[in-house]
Amino acid sequence: MFCGNIMVAVIYMRVVSGTFKGRQLRTLGGDHTRPTTGKVREAVFSSLGVVSGAVWLDLFAGSGAMGIEALSRGARYCFFADNSKRACEIIQQNLAGLGIGKDKGWLYCADAEKACALIISENREAVDIAYLDPPYGHEALYARVISCIQPMLAPVGLIIIEHQRGWLPTVQWGEHLKTKFYGLSAVSFFRKGRS
Repeated sequence: MFCGNIMVAVIYMRVVSGTFKGRQLRTLGGDHTRPTTGKVREAVFSSLGVVSGAVWLDLFAGSGAMGIEALSRGARYCFFADNSKRACEIIQQNLAGLGIGKDKGWLYCADAEKACALIISENREAVDIAYLDPPYGHEALYARVISCIQPMLAPVGLIIIEHQRGWLPTVQWGEHLKTKFYGLSAVSFFRKGRS
């Protein structure tokens, strides 16, 4: 597939569990995205347990795999956001292919901060679980996005952050619950409010 003058590979992965288990999802290969592997997705959802009825936020969504996995496992709604036009096209294709309509999800083709501001300004309902997977090594970006999520998160909402091993993001308004490691990646869980 060509995007401008650059060849962009489209690869496929599968939904791990739930209603859409085994269904294929498209994602961009190469350096354009860093798709969360099936192993990491499975581990995240195993740590969470039941997500039925939750409102999910998938920031830096890439293919939308995390949000789609949440919907597959019973989440009530998912907000997706990515600032890449190509990633947004892939997310739209994945949602359409699974028959996920606007009653279950909404895509913002915007950067994470703008998407958060739009969700808040549109008086959308509170987010129960926010999943962030920004580009590794951009600590200032992590900090800005973590800050903009606070007002949209439910009182005991969770924020799950995928990041590079060896560095822990700071969530000043949240309690660090745990961090799990997968090769060079880590996933940290925080709950809104401090004990």
